[in-house]
Amino acid sequence: MTLGLPRPLQGYFELLRHRPGEQKYVCITCGRPVAGLYRRISSTVLKIIDCEKCNNPADKYIEFEVLIILIDLMLLSKPAYRHILYNSDCKNLWKIGCILILLEAYCFWTDAFRGITNISYRSHVNDPFLSEKGFYLSAIHFLTGFMLLYGFLYLFNRLLGRPLGLAERHSTAGDGKSYPRLLLHGVILASIGKFLFIPIIIWRESSTETSMAIHIVLVLLYFVISLVQIHSVISDCSRSRSCVVVLLAFIVKAYFLTRVSTVLQELV
Repeated sequence: MTLGLPRPLQGYFELLRHRPGEQKYVCITCGRPVAGLYRRISSTVLKIIDCEKCNNPADKYIEFEVLIILIDLMLLSKPAYRHILYNSDCKNLWKIGCILILLEAYCFWTDAFRGITNISYRSHVNDPFLSEKGFYLSAIHFLTGFMLLYGFLYLFNRLLGRPLGLAERHSTAGDGKSYPRLLLHGVILASIGKFLFIPIIIWRESSTETSMAIHIVLVLLYFVISLVQIHSVISDCSRSRSCVVVLLAFIVKAYFLTRVSTVLQELV
């Protein structure tokens, strides 16, 4: 199969640059390491390399448009996750994480989540400064929740005898990605589904609290399923084991985040 030169994926998911002989890539089908993803036929033509283990193209996504990759991500495709996490340079992924935290903070600040929680950082005093302070406290709330979830995922992996993931078995010098870095990128990728909170902001005034609560629960359920799938990819383990780790992390995170929210509410 031949194709034109791969695009830089709009600056977000560029293919990793590597030196000959380094094994930084993985096959998106079976997850095994490969020496490269394509072979240059001429100055304008490339040929995708097949994986020696499963005999499938090592990474078919290098010829796909970004929109197709994002659709597969939303469909929880393991090959799409492997392409982004292992074969791409996620140098701007942190920007998506910041946007998502601000989105959740805004929903929380406008009481869009009041149907499933009694936590609020809105002041009853009609003061613009106090009202704005509530938004910043909401942002701290969700940033703390993100860091707690990431930290407990890593901790429970260690405590439960996490299998050695691809990141540690096949990491190399230079652009090789460590497990903590991959796990951080994975949590951000799993959070992409939270963009589905946007309809709550748009239609909040014309929706009942029950319908909003159902919407929020479905989005959070999708987030948990995405995180289980991504954890399974990063740790190279079964979905059942990933499910146990993720649920434990969520339960402990919810407990500590409740304590944090109590402190933040005293600042309103």
